[in-house]
Amino acid sequence: MNGLGKILMYAVAGVLISLVIVAGLFVSGIRFPGTKIETGTLMVLLTDAPVNLTHLNVTIDSFSILGNGGEISLNFTEDRKEVSFDLLALQNVSEVVSISDVPVGNYTKMRMTVNQANATFQDDSWIDLRVPSGKIDIIAHFEVENAETTVILIDMQADWVAISQSGDLRPVLKVKSITTS
Repeated sequence: MNGLGKILMYAVAGVLISLVIVAGLFVSGIRFPGTKIETGTLMVLLTDAPVNLTHLNVTIDSFSILGNGGEISLNFTEDRKEVSFDLLALQNVSEVVSISDVPVGNYTKMRMTVNQANATFQDDSWIDLRVPSGKIDIIAHFEVENAETTVILIDMQADWVAISQSGDLRPVLKVKSITTS
């Protein structure tokens, strides 16, 4: 192979290596400074189905979504630092927990950090509830699209057996996702 052939071969190899590196960066999702990030709006609501308690008070001090290569913290509505509610008061109604602009993409999980929870029984006795690990993970696949609003409705139902036998808050969660323009 002559000198010109070697130069041509090295040039082609260099271009191919460059293309592989650029493709790898694109697939990895790394964002470069100055690139515009497309966002959509994510609205999270909570509701509840009936249970055998009179009150189930829960205070959430952080809420996040996971996917798209990382964890994104969501802002609570009305600039609140935490959200407190009686879960049983949400039967057939919903409470807006967060409305946040988030990067477009696919998400696979939501996470609530529960600061405090307690249950009041029908005889007016009550107990503080534990949340194993302090967090409740919600497995939910949803997509946020550019310039669209994705509404996530979480039906958070109390696990009566876990509350009465162990004092743990381990809710049963059902998730419904709706995308609107």
